Amino acid sequence: MNWKELKDFCNNLPESELEKKVILWREDEAVVDIYAQGLEEDHYINVDDKDSGCFSVSEAKFLDKDIRIKKVYDRGHPILHENF
Repeated sequence: MNWKELKDFCNNLPESELEKKVILWREDEAVVDIYAQGLEEDHYINVDDKDSGCFSVSEAKFLDKDIRIKKVYDRGHPILHENF
C-alpha cells in the first residue's frame, strides 16, 4: 500500500469511522497506539545485515568504517510509529 491508496481508503470511510483509533492488525496482536510523522533524518541500512533494521544518519557515524550502508528513506518520508 502506498500513501495515496491509504488516503483514498480514508477518504471513503464514513465520517463516524474517522474518529476511531487506527488499528494495525498483526498475527497475534492488534497495535492501537499509533502516530504518524515525517522522518527527521535520512535513514540507512547495513547492506550486509539487512535484518538489523534502519538507523538514522546521525547514528551511522558511530558505525565501524568497514560497514557498508545504503540510504533507504529520505528525510521527510512519512511513516507510522507504534507508541511504546
